[in-house]
Amino acid sequence: MSLIKRILEPHKLHQKLGDLFEFFEDLIIVILTIILFVLSLMALFDLGQATFSHKYSFMDLIPKFLYVFILAELFRLNIVYLTQRIIDTSLIVKTTLIAILREVIIKAPGLKFHDYLGLSILLGVLALIYYVPKFMKEKEKNIKFRVRSRKSGKRISSQNLEQT
Repeated sequence: MSLIKRILEPHKLHQKLGDLFEFFEDLIIVILTIILFVLSLMALFDLGQATFSHKYSFMDLIPKFLYVFILAELFRLNIVYLTQRIIDTSLIVKTTLIAILREVIIKAPGLKFHDYLGLSILLGVLALIYYVPKFMKEKEKNIKFRVRSRKSGKRISSQNLEQT
């Protein structure tokens, strides 16, 4: 009975479950990274074959080339996540932009006005997602504030506060 009680202590149980889920999360990311690596090698091989083949035109090579870039960016995104435990939204937006560019190049002759309108809105939203967080971080760095010291009642600037 004491063994079950000891195992089921809330803080230990939560910690063990958290560690277990983190392990599975890392395992999934590692498997995805290996799959992306294999896909990248296959895409490079396909691009190399298509480059030296006479049946592909230059316009057929560009989407293949961009596909390799997309795979490389996704590979980098997984590595950043594994090393720093953060999801880099700017890297996701860059990858999305490359994927949109690839689709536009492939389907450009068949696109209609409403397709271009939708793409314009999508690109505008992606630009906001990419630039607004950077703008906000810069704005936060430049904010100066004053606080009163509890001991003396004197005002302390944000620069002096960082030094203490």
